[in-house]
Amino acid sequence: MVVVHRTRRVGVTQSGAGVIPPFKLGHSVRQRTRWRSGHTLVIVFCSAALVLTACGSDAPTRGVSLFPDAAANGKTWQWTPACPLGPATPTACAASGPNLGPAQLNGDVWNLGAVPAKDGSVQMSVARGALTVRGRLPSAPPCTDATCIAPSANTWVRGYPSALYGINQCSSSTSPPVSSGLPLPMRVNSIPSDLIGTTAYTSQTPHVTYDIAYDMWLNNSDTKTPCKKDGTVEVMVWTGYDQQALLPGSVRTATASVPFKVNGTLHPGAGAWSVYVSNVFTRGHTEPWGGTVWFILNRADTTNNGTVSVDLSTVLSEVATLLQNNYGWRSFRESYWLDTIPFGMEFGPESGTVAGAGSAYFSMRLSAYCLDVGSTLSEATCDRLGAG
Repeated sequence: MVVVHRTRRVGVTQSGAGVIPPFKLGHSVRQRTRWRSGHTLVIVFCSAALVLTACGSDAPTRGVSLFPDAAANGKTWQWTPACPLGPATPTACAASGPNLGPAQLNGDVWNLGAVPAKDGSVQMSVARGALTVRGRLPSAPPCTDATCIAPSANTWVRGYPSALYGINQCSSSTSPPVSSGLPLPMRVNSIPSDLIGTTAYTSQTPHVTYDIAYDMWLNNSDTKTPCKKDGTVEVMVWTGYDQQALLPGSVRTATASVPFKVNGTLHPGAGAWSVYVSNVFTRGHTEPWGGTVWFILNRADTTNNGTVSVDLSTVLSEVATLLQNNYGWRSFRESYWLDTIPFGMEFGPESGTVAGAGSAYFSMRLSAYCLDVGSTLSEATCDRLGAG
């Protein structure tokens, strides 16, 4: 979830305005001789053993690969404006989405206002080891009642159906079990330098504004009950999106170099990511609900149908550099913990406007999602970790 209210930046004054000129990231990217390694959303997660043998290498590897539990095959869940966080049941709303092994399924329609009853929902279903998410919303207005989670959210986003690994922010008691292959929370400077996220997905987006993304959450303590507060950092990594989903140019702050792989083709990622920042202030402060940093892949490199691997450890390294150089944050690597790594699709009305109430019809099929540790970008695959 992201709520964009305003951005404060301090630094060089340009044309009389206090604005930091774009800072080009990439200087902190470790030069590597090895590369680190794909309307319906299908999500597959693999649960890894603590130590596995790397393909073509004697080095041990760890990680987590998340696949829906076979026992969930044929099951369906539905989220509505009345049940935005937990799926609807015959008599009420569940406290949270279902836990399938180390994954939790979240409809998360946090900013969806009242819609017509017929087909007005986001649905997740599991079949043949995959999770399918379908949005059928003839109208997708924002949630503006006082009881809404964020009644004044300044964003086109209406929800973020996803599969979550780690601690469920502000609802830790509902979190799925954490694998020993990647125990969260984990201090940033303890995260292995080869943390690779791999997803395989297809999407259909005929009438919707959307992005396909990781949504990592970090807090300045190792609490097992994290909740959004001043100092919380949200890091979104977009691997697919439509043009109207992009944030205003005023919050575009940098470019970054993050290695990635799309459909088997390796990319050094030099300058391939635009970095946007909102609600992040100086010296460790954010809005009371946190601040957000976006890493958005160049459109030419995105895909709506394929397998994508991203070097997430480099993303976090670049975040640390940005916060230090542009906002004066100190010791981010030593004083922040990674709590959560979901992957899914943010959606909103086709108009892509804050107050838009148009339709949102979409689907995405995510057939694999794994987090590989101790691999290279070329080697990292969900098959390599295997199902647990």
